[in-house]
Amino acid sequence: MSVPVLVLDSADGIGLWMRDALLDAGLACTLAREDDEAGRSLDAQRPALVAVQVEQVTVWTPVLQRLGEMTPRVPVLGVVGRDAPIDFTPALALGVTDLLTYPCSAEDLVIRVASSMRGRHDPHRVPERVEPVSPLATLRSVTEAAEEALLRTETAAARVNRSEEREHLRSARESLAHSLQVILGTMIGTAEASGHGREGHARLAAILTREMTVELGWSPMRVRGMELAAMFYDIGLLDVPGNTLAVPGALDPAAVELLQRHPDVAADILEPLSRVGVPVAAVRAHHERLDGSGYPRGLRGRQIPFGAQLLAVVDTYAALVRPRPHRPALPTEAALVVLREEVAAGRLAGKLVELLQELVTRDGPSAIGGDGNGAAGTGNGMAVRRGAAVTRRAARGGLTLSV
Repeated sequence: MSVPVLVLDSADGIGLWMRDALLDAGLACTLAREDDEAGRSLDAQRPALVAVQVEQVTVWTPVLQRLGEMTPRVPVLGVVGRDAPIDFTPALALGVTDLLTYPCSAEDLVIRVASSMRGRHDPHRVPERVEPVSPLATLRSVTEAAEEALLRTETAAARVNRSEEREHLRSARESLAHSLQVILGTMIGTAEASGHGREGHARLAAILTREMTVELGWSPMRVRGMELAAMFYDIGLLDVPGNTLAVPGALDPAAVELLQRHPDVAADILEPLSRVGVPVAAVRAHHERLDGSGYPRGLRGRQIPFGAQLLAVVDTYAALVRPRPHRPALPTEAALVVLREEVAAGRLAGKLVELLQELVTRDGPSAIGGDGNGAAGTGNGMAVRRGAAVTRRAARGGLTLSV
């Protein structure tokens, strides 16, 4: 007997099309329109996969929660409309492990379903130990699926000759990339809202990066890629327990080691977006420093991509003008003093710090995104000296300036 697929559709959307496409491909498939109907299907036979439209996940909460309690876990394929402005947080929280952008071909649906089910129905497979699924693990599975889908659209585009077919594939590729950006943005917002002094950091970093790259005369596509890199470069912090960065003093060695992995984690998550111009190498190296004192690899000088050098300057400034558990927010001028000290020490690029200083002093902090938390725009000399001293003490205590 074929392994069953359960399609959930409470609104007579594309569920019927999905069921028929899967049946035509030789897969056993059941369509459920109500909770009771879905429950009976679960009681009769465990599905190998459940497919649900992302905009309906809250309607199917009881069913999805029940799936999450099963051992081994049942994969859930979320189907999302190409132009749907959807918050993916509920879908991820309820166990959606893969995404498919609709409209798509029946072949794409079957391939994605088969890929998601692979290895799940082996009768000799040892049941996996059930553990809570972290947001990071779910996010990894989603971005891996997105990368596979982006690759398929690129491969297909290379094979077609008709211009309208190429345009359709290009549109599908852009929609998929947009869906992935929405997911990442939602996760960043959630992480910052529950973090310690990080709310608004990604937005400010993205604004500063856009302004700097425009001033450098970069192409619109390259500017957009760097802006996305700045928005998402800290998504790897989802791998760090929430209370790790809440300590008022220096981090212990274990916490520092965990923290220093986050650029690699972020780059791995963002790898699919390299296909739409996001400089993943810059994300991976945005905590490296010119003198070799950075992490995770201790790169120095020209070993560090120029984009990473720019992100390092932006990240440090955006962190300094917001409060952290180990120090207060600094006013703009105090933050610039610290940046200039980093240049003098050989850690940050002088030309890029000069450019940032020109932007924030010319346009004003509020025009660039604000200092955050009420920090004064310039402050007096005492505030500058006190803020810089606090930051130097934090650095000596084992904390990076941009934590």
